Amino acid sequence: MPKNPHQSREEQKKHAVAMASSSSSSSLSVITFLLLAPLCLSRESPLQIPNGTLNLSLLWYGQFTPIQKERVHDFIESLNFDAKEGLDPKVSSWWKVVESYQERFEVKEIYRQKKNNKTVTPRIKVKIVRTYVDEKMKYGKELTIGNGEKLVETATGNMSKVMPVVLLSAQVRAHGLGLCNGTCQNTALAKIKGKKEPQPYIMVSNPEEECPGQCAWPFHTADKGPRGMIYQPPSGEVGADALVIQLATGLADFVTNPALTKSLFKSETTPFIDAGKRNHGSSMYIADPATKCTRVFGSGAFPGFTGRIRVDPVTGGAFNSHGINHLKFLIPSVWDPKTKSCWTPM
Repeated sequence: MPKNPHQSREEQKKHAVAMASSSSSSSLSVITFLLLAPLCLSRESPLQIPNGTLNLSLLWYGQFTPIQKERVHDFIESLNFDAKEGLDPKVSSWWKVVESYQERFEVKEIYRQKKNNKTVTPRIKVKIVRTYVDEKMKYGKELTIGNGEKLVETATGNMSKVMPVVLLSAQVRAHGLGLCNGTCQNTALAKIKGKKEPQPYIMVSNPEEECPGQCAWPFHTADKGPRGMIYQPPSGEVGADALVIQLATGLADFVTNPALTKSLFKSETTPFIDAGKRNHGSSMYIADPATKCTRVFGSGAFPGFTGRIRVDPVTGGAFNSHGINHLKFLIPSVWDPKTKSCWTPM
């Protein structure tokens, strides 16, 4: 989709999203009832869930650059961007692999097409419904489990059907939460005051200052193992694209984890294999499918080598997928239950 030089960036975004909605309307009509609902953690049957929208409530904790905030928003919008006019490979193709994990649930029968007897994978529409900014860092720069749960509570607010996503700035130290210890994102459950059920959440740390060697590769030299080649981030800012990699990992791990979504799904008896085990048995599905494929960004990857990716000849930024407005992203691979291997956009 060519850009109109007389359009503002916001107008271009709206046009791109409109094009995506138009091209995907026919497929959405086939799957009126979707499996994944806004996260209310209720005990109702999945068949009663009205839609498949994952409503995100973002908490920006600390100081972020405009590019970092814009980059995260653009990535989230790109998850459902299916317009044919967009370049391939797309971020949305990666998201469809994540969505395919829903096929293991018993209610898949309602998605079976009568003509060809094929099952249509339910779509998961992701959108931001609330944004909260705390630049003064009310709970301090050194986070513990206690104030970490308070951040989740702040991100949740008084909304009952949202998925809180806490984004930590580079000034925040999150070792007390287990972050920066091999990972800079976490998907878990938190106890929220006034709620009977634990609240699932995603927390993402910006590793630009605290632990870039662990969580900002391949935009920074790795701390351990084969160092590999260092690439320029597609946005031009390490902190922005490192956030996207960690957020993508957290979203994929959450949506595919029955332990976090058990009250929304009715599982089959399919074995669920832990990501840390090398022997996957006969199961198609594993836990934490994006974490399983850490540091794999393209086909042919091995320790110290990202795999097959592209480099923009104009900006020098490394990427493996396209999003809205032809924006380029470098996103992690995700375990594909059909091929039993790490799926890469390229």
